Amino acid sequence: MSYKPFDAEALIDAAAPMLQLQIAPEYRAGIKQNLKTAAKMAALLEKVRLEDDAEPAPVYRP
Repeated sequence: MSYKPFDAEALIDAAAPMLQLQIAPEYRAGIKQNLKTAAKMAALLEKVRLEDDAEPAPVYRP
């Protein structure tokens, strides 16, 4: 399966109206950078392969 490169501009253009957000032009670059960072973090997690019988970690309670 091939994936298209992540397009933060397209995501902003599609999601803002759907979420009824009005994004000021001066914030757009920061939003774009944060979305790119989140996409990189997600790509790292997608590389991790888990066995079908992997158990969840126990709940941490301080």
